[in-house]
Amino acid sequence: MPAQHDDAPTASPSPAEAKRKGLSITARNLLMVAVGVLVFAAVAGVVLYEPIAYGDPIPNFGIILMLTVPVIAGVAFRVGLDAWLDRE
Repeated sequence: MPAQHDDAPTASPSPAEAKRKGLSITARNLLMVAVGVLVFAAVAGVVLYEPIAYGDPIPNFGIILMLTVPVIAGVAFRVGLDAWLDRE
């Protein structure tokens, strides 16, 4: 008995038919800043919870962490967003 061949349509469009999402540089920068602000709020909440709740002095490490982690997260988000939007 010969094998039957099914002509099933492909699930995704061909690369020529795929539509790209377009975001301007301004929108990408604003998204980067928004992610940085959200991460800053999250890190600040974690770092400052104990000093605010218990009245302890704020350690320098916490201040440095609050200032650097959001920048790193924002830039990493922007790089990932650019790579995702500009993929070929």
